[in-house]
Amino acid sequence: MSKNPRSSVSLTSLKKQCAEMTIKDNKQVFLVSSPYTSSTLATATLCRAIMKSDKAFHISFESPVLNLGMVDEIRANHEKALVIFVGIDTIGKKKLRKAKSYPIFVGGASESDQVSSLTIGFNNTVPAAAYILADEHLSTDYYELQMAAAATLLLAESVQSSSKANKEIVEQAKGQNLIEERKGIRLFGFGSLPLDELFLYSTRPFIQGLSGDQKACDMLLNEAEIPVTKLRSPMTTLSNVEAQHLTQHLTSKLLDKIGPSIIPHILGIDYILTRENETSPLRYLSGLEAIAETAWARQEQGASMSVWIGDRGRALRSIIDTHVIHQKDVISTIGRLESKLKGTSTEAGTSIEIVGVQSNLLTDVGRIALQSGMVNQECPLLISNDDSALAIWASKKTDMNQVLHSVQKKNLNPILTSAKSLMFKRLSEESREDVLKSINPKFKEAQS
Repeated sequence: MSKNPRSSVSLTSLKKQCAEMTIKDNKQVFLVSSPYTSSTLATATLCRAIMKSDKAFHISFESPVLNLGMVDEIRANHEKALVIFVGIDTIGKKKLRKAKSYPIFVGGASESDQVSSLTIGFNNTVPAAAYILADEHLSTDYYELQMAAAATLLLAESVQSSSKANKEIVEQAKGQNLIEERKGIRLFGFGSLPLDELFLYSTRPFIQGLSGDQKACDMLLNEAEIPVTKLRSPMTTLSNVEAQHLTQHLTSKLLDKIGPSIIPHILGIDYILTRENETSPLRYLSGLEAIAETAWARQEQGASMSVWIGDRGRALRSIIDTHVIHQKDVISTIGRLESKLKGTSTEAGTSIEIVGVQSNLLTDVGRIALQSGMVNQECPLLISNDDSALAIWASKKTDMNQVLHSVQKKNLNPILTSAKSLMFKRLSEESREDVLKSINPKFKEAQS
């Protein structure tokens, strides 16, 4: 790719890139978003700014890797709109088709010098670049800055390189008291779920010996000296003194029961989005991320997008309810898998089949199977149900975009269901092995 992430890129340099863009005054905007959570939040930032500028928008979620032919096809289908690609890499060096206007790329890498000239920022600055584009050419307020900062913090967890722009966008949000650091327990529902459900239904992470085990959870809370009268109360309903006392006791007892590898996923730094309601899961970045990842796994990102854009009524209630039900179903399926695990292993990876399970559960079931050591964590896992196959991996050495490029060459068209998983509709035995080899780092040199 001709454009590589640079740690030196700043908000000032992003503003200069925006100033060089020729943006026509289209009343319609078509946004093509990568499914990555940081990109969908960046897209929501742009949508809010577009609405405030009295323009109409439409969103499509696409693969994070598109060839230039597909880019031109999308443009041709939306000729009257300004087309913005968010977090999308492109393949191919040819020039884009001439038209009344050219698209804008927010982040993303490209082999084409022309596309690079139409790109603001890099893969590691997508939310910051989206915010600057919105701020310079549209209309923004505190919400867009808060959303961009939240997306940037989530992006920082998934990419190794950072940038000056990312630090600046987060500091800007902190300076306006839009986000605050908080140390302690970072599980979905920490501020909104009753304490006796907090660990029982945890799937991000799945806590071995606690998740799904009512007796073990009751014992933990009893050992932590949580009063019976407080068991059905969320932390936000307690006084500061009570909350601090209970958190300290819970943390102490929790450390005695969980393995060291899972501690960073439960205890550490979280962020409070201060303008969100105190009883909302969206108030905590960990809660927002959990809801977003569930929506992605279930391919319901349209529903989550309406929440990111600002719906705090029916859409938020629906997506929270869906997430809680999803957690319970995943835990139930893990119980089945633990008692009846059957699979086969090759040099390329592990394959298991679990009949009668909904496809939208496979992503989290596969993630937990790897995380908990039910299958070999060093190799990719292919988990199948009656009509789908999901490939998932834990290795940090495996690059999603490279995997996509590889499987697309084999005429396989998967759907991303997380940053480390791909869903396929029915795979032959030969294709299953090809997919596992495309993911396994051991076969990387052979593929190239």
